[in-house]
Formats: sequence, structure tokens, C-alpha cells
Amino acid sequence: MPITIKQLVEEVGLPPIAIKVVKWNTPIDCKKGGVYIVSLSENAELNRTIEEVPISMTILEAWIQKLGYFTIDKEETRDAEVIKGRLAEFWIPNENILYIGKAPMRKSSGGIGNRVREYYKTAIGEAGPHAGGHWIKMLKNLNDLHVFYVECPNSGCIEADMLSKFGELVSDSVRERLFTKGPILPFANLEGGEGKGKKKHGLGHMKIKKRP
Repeated sequence: MPITIKQLVEEVGLPPIAIKVVKWNTPIDCKKGGVYIVSLSENAELNRTIEEVPISMTILEAWIQKLGYFTIDKEETRDAEVIKGRLAEFWIPNENILYIGKAPMRKSSGGIGNRVREYYKTAIGEAGPHAGGHWIKMLKNLNDLHVFYVECPNSGCIEADMLSKFGELVSDSVRERLFTKGPILPFANLEGGEGKGKKKHGLGHMKIKKRP
């Protein structure tokens, strides 16, 4: 069944009253660790969805040009329509949750505010500082998305639990369609938390190698 953010937060034992939200690209004033969720919905209790993945071909073509080519199943391609078709296979039309991330505390800086800021500023195709969840950056409606966050200790464990619960709670039709493609995850999550498997999307050469 479709999953609301409130439901997912409750499923991992966090209090829904602790949920906070900002619109995409809005700074978060929080220096504590926790988890964050990028969503199509502006309300933690609503499941606002979109039937077809809203990929911007302009952004996708610029992404391909930036890298020179992609690979699909280890074969080079520059065909944006082919790449779009593969990405679309992982869009879940009846779910609002697009990405789940962790924001651990670090020695130099850390917490939810810093990690989400890194996510905002990392351009598509770049290897850092926050390359995870980069599929979101090609969506036409990126600036309409919302970021929900909850402060908590052990953000890595909570993230992993949320990703597992998401896969358990999706509809049977989604499970049947994606069962051969690795763990069932939100659109922009490419691997489960705590090393719990990766999506079998077959796409490669999606990021510039880290500069020394």
C-alpha cells in the first residue's frame, strides 16, 4: 500500500511529532544528527504522487554531455531516450517518497542541516560531497519537492530500517514489477542502508571520478 512519511517514521519507532519539513533548497537550521526524506508531498500524512517520472530531457542531455557517455549493461550509449527508459523502470507511481538519507554527526561538521546543504549543492554528475540520490537532480519538479527530517541518534541504522520498511510496505504490483531488480527502494536510493544490497539498474559511468 502507499506509504506516507508519518507512517514510515512510526514504523521505525520515531515520534511523528518530531517530523519537520522545508521546501527543496531551503536551508535547515539543525546541527543534530538524524534522517531526512525527499518527497513529492508537502504533508507528512498525504501521499501526493505522479504517474510518470518527470525527467527533464534538457538536464539529462546535459548530464550525458558532461560525462561523454553513460553505460547501460556495460555498453556505452549517448541516447537520452534509452537512458530515460531505463531510469523510468525504477519510478514508483503510487509513492511520494523519492529518497531517504542519513545525516550522521562528524568531527568537523555534521548534522542534518550540513548534510542536506551538501545534497542541495552537489551538481548532477559530480562525485561529491553528496552524490547519493543524484537521480533526483534531473527531475523537472525538483524545486517543488519537500525535505522532511527527524533528529535521532544512530542515523545509519534508522536509515537502513526505513529503507527496509519502504520495501516491505510497497504495493504487491510494485513488488512484482521490481522483484528482479534488487532491493525495492525509493526512486533515488541506489542501495540499501548498512550495505543491504544495490539496485540492479545496469547504469554506469554516471559520475565524474573524484579529483585527487
